[in-house]
Amino acid sequence: MGDEYANTGRDVELHVLPLLRKHQIRYVQVARHGHLEADGITILDDSRVPERVFLDGDFKLSDELKQNGTVPQYGGVHRCALKFKAWVIEEWLRRHVSEETIRHAIGYNSLEANRVARSEYAFAARMAFGFSREEASRVARSQEYDSLRRLAFYPLVEWGWTRADCQDYLRTVLGVEWKKSACVFCPFNRLEGEAVERHRAHPDQVAAAMLMEHVALALNPRASLYKNRSLIEIASATGNTAAVIEYRRHLDEAQWATYRVRRIFSAKGRADRAVERLELFGTDRSAMERLAQLAVAEQRSVDCVGPIPYVWRERRTEDKYPCREEFLTVAPATVDTKARYGLPWFEERWASVQLRLF
Repeated sequence: MGDEYANTGRDVELHVLPLLRKHQIRYVQVARHGHLEADGITILDDSRVPERVFLDGDFKLSDELKQNGTVPQYGGVHRCALKFKAWVIEEWLRRHVSEETIRHAIGYNSLEANRVARSEYAFAARMAFGFSREEASRVARSQEYDSLRRLAFYPLVEWGWTRADCQDYLRTVLGVEWKKSACVFCPFNRLEGEAVERHRAHPDQVAAAMLMEHVALALNPRASLYKNRSLIEIASATGNTAAVIEYRRHLDEAQWATYRVRRIFSAKGRADRAVERLELFGTDRSAMERLAQLAVAEQRSVDCVGPIPYVWRERRTEDKYPCREEFLTVAPATVDTKARYGLPWFEERWASVQLRLF
């Protein structure tokens, strides 16, 4: 996914790659090439004597999040892993593994029965679609999501090994305390104890994640990386001073913009969004001054939540749908004007919801 902790890449290069070279094991590193599946994948390395880990990937999860002004969702399915890991691997296998059936080793440990069950369901289930013979194009599109036939096996489950057993083994054989693989900003990772210390050891990566979260919060006050708290708050509260300083430096050096943000909610948690980048500025102060001018002109207040300012034009209801929300804000100018189906489509829906509301 391109956003792994730097020390994971270091440990793989120091301890895993030498073993792969020694035993001539083919090691293929692949990454997503762009936002769309049509963009394909990038083969970063394909070797039986690998020398380095290409940790930055090609098109990273964080690239997509920054372009969209969003953060991963901490509820439900891990869609980010499906898009940036599972699909990439399956696409490479589809292109390069010709056997009708393959054996696929998955490293879930003996305490991860639920993950094993979900894995078995995902690969083994068959889906029936009601396409008619006249719908060839729809059939072709559905086949893009076909998966290889494979026989899954779970060595750690067969051995009865837990994660602690794996760590003990690596400590004994390699003499290293192996850290859990994860994106620096993964919302499923509890930032407590050891995880906080790991963040302190990677201030540059944490600062980049804080900047990404800052933009997401500007475009959606509910878009904190972690449930009920932001990474910005956590880093400050846990004394990660180096990351906070670097984050503020990013803010100082960024180009800024004023934004108009609108959402149409059709149900709880279901919304269509339009983001319009209005004006560009060289500093956050200039952008804030312009936002204040807009607020005065509309006789509205500037409401701040932490470091993020909002000028609310319309607030959504919490229990009646459809509903709308609209506000002005400022943020680093990483997000272009966009709406999922285009602004004309969104404007038509926006107007139609207004008529229904009034």
